[in-house]
Amino acid sequence: MRFSVWGSFTAAGALLSLATATEQEVLALQQPTSAPPPKTLPLRSIEWGQLNFISTTDTHGWLAGHLLQPSYAADWGDYTSFIEHIKEEADKRGVDVIVIDDGDQHDGNGLSDATEIGGEISQQILMMAPIDLMSIGNHELYQCEVTQQTYDMLAPHFDGRYLTSNVEIQLSNGSWVHIGQRSYKFTTQNQGITVMAFGFLFDFKLNCANSRVSEVEQVVQQAWFQAALREPGVDMFLVFGHYPIRFWPEMWAIHRAIRAVHKSIPIQYFGGHSHVRDFAVLDSRATALQAGRFLETVGWLSIDGIEPGKAENKLDYDKPLKFSRRYLDFNPHSLSFHANKTLGPGGTFGTENGKAISKIIDDYRVQLNLTYPFGCVPTDYLLEKAKYPGPNSLLSLLEESVLETLVGEDESVHNNSRLVFINSGSLRYDMYKGIFTVDSGYIVSPFENAWLYIPQMPYKIAKHILSKLNALDYIFMELTTPISRTMNVRQQNLGDAFDINVMNSLVSAMSEPMDQEDLKTTGYVTIDDFGMDGDDTPHKPYPLYYLPNAIATKDKFPEDAEPETTDVIFLDFMKPFILNALAEIDPSTPMNEWTITEYGGKSVKELIKEYVRGWGTACLNN
Repeated sequence: MRFSVWGSFTAAGALLSLATATEQEVLALQQPTSAPPPKTLPLRSIEWGQLNFISTTDTHGWLAGHLLQPSYAADWGDYTSFIEHIKEEADKRGVDVIVIDDGDQHDGNGLSDATEIGGEISQQILMMAPIDLMSIGNHELYQCEVTQQTYDMLAPHFDGRYLTSNVEIQLSNGSWVHIGQRSYKFTTQNQGITVMAFGFLFDFKLNCANSRVSEVEQVVQQAWFQAALREPGVDMFLVFGHYPIRFWPEMWAIHRAIRAVHKSIPIQYFGGHSHVRDFAVLDSRATALQAGRFLETVGWLSIDGIEPGKAENKLDYDKPLKFSRRYLDFNPHSLSFHANKTLGPGGTFGTENGKAISKIIDDYRVQLNLTYPFGCVPTDYLLEKAKYPGPNSLLSLLEESVLETLVGEDESVHNNSRLVFINSGSLRYDMYKGIFTVDSGYIVSPFENAWLYIPQMPYKIAKHILSKLNALDYIFMELTTPISRTMNVRQQNLGDAFDINVMNSLVSAMSEPMDQEDLKTTGYVTIDDFGMDGDDTPHKPYPLYYLPNAIATKDKFPEDAEPETTDVIFLDFMKPFILNALAEIDPSTPMNEWTITEYGGKSVKELIKEYVRGWGTACLNN
């Protein structure tokens, strides 16, 4: 079969209602609309096989690309051009390509978050790319209206190819149905490989009331799944979705269930959620790929040795399976290189649909006012890539300067001594030197948090809260986030006493020699089960530093003294963590005796924007 990748919704023919630009938006257009090109680096080519996969995951609305990071500056239009060229090349070679997205398209970028219901525009743009199979992520389930949007918009567009094997939605009549399909069986056009596909979400518990997520361990025992495993004529299984391929049990539960029926049939897994590049070998005939986050990465995987028509229970096939993977940096230089096309005026890379999508993205960014400049950031302020505390630490900037600008609704408490807490997970991404726009605010801290406080807590108790919070394993905006947001190196073989500085030294020592001057550019250096040659661009590794779970700003404290009491202010998300800390510090006071009140004031995102406004907009004139 041939996938119908466009359906009835094409980029060139999309009818998009664009508002007339305001004077403010015209001013915003003085900033650059695209990032500078990356340094021209020697790239590792992709390796083709019989069956090839292109994968994205955790895009979180980054369809416009990274405008201040040349290494990731392609947009969704460039990606569409890349896919179209790759599919054309596959047809010439007589092989097949399947394009997959593993969910989490909301929350993290203005294009997805600035509309009344998140994703109203970004999901339309997302569907313009020729994606063959898609699964759901947890960020499609936090808000009931977003879940409904997914059911109404994405599932019909993919016509059976939007897979939610363990996720359901409740309809207005009270009945429960799967948001997409539970499974999808198809035969590839060129190689004639019959594939049985499933799309799973990890065992997520924080979903809105109109959805439910069944535990993977239970689903794989259900009659429908067991029947799908025994469908005749299947040459391989494809299991993709939103689950980490390291540390977590969901993928292994699926793998055990399949292997209980098929001892040696090829299985390919694709995962997501933990925001890392990774590749894992489950057994000699099954591997798993995870393609990073935020459209920094396009995952490529190829398989050779599949023999269509072989009995699925045969213990040994005539050919050994060969797997190859690459993590492609998401920029036009990299994508055009792998597509064997040229950039620039008269170049062959940009297709009609790709160019149309890029134009639509630019137009919508103006319509949503995402390009409006608040100020110019004088230097990079980073999360894991900068030492905390330190001059380039984003946490330090908030701790030392930004959080003290919080103003609550009750003027009578404004002069009280106060401790203002945030968790590091409330910050989503780095803040780079250059123009800071409306969009930048969504990127750095997309969460619409509220502030709570406990008034006039004895300081002898309050001063111990931070150390208790930082003694925990993790505090994240999502209780289900497993590991560091940008950790792209293997930790599981280093034991419990993992130290990031040790890992930095290890990665640097293992990196390939880079004598060329232009290879001083830093980037992802991924260590996976196949080694260190998976990244298409041979970077020097990002530095990675320890981040505390939480930070606290001391504001209006007396000089050279401790206050008797202090207001303890914190994000609403942190309430259970704060109460647990207090229970350890002062077990004699029951949790319900602490008076917790709404503090009011602007969100972290708004505080950052207002602070940046004070830096001015001088860079617009450069």
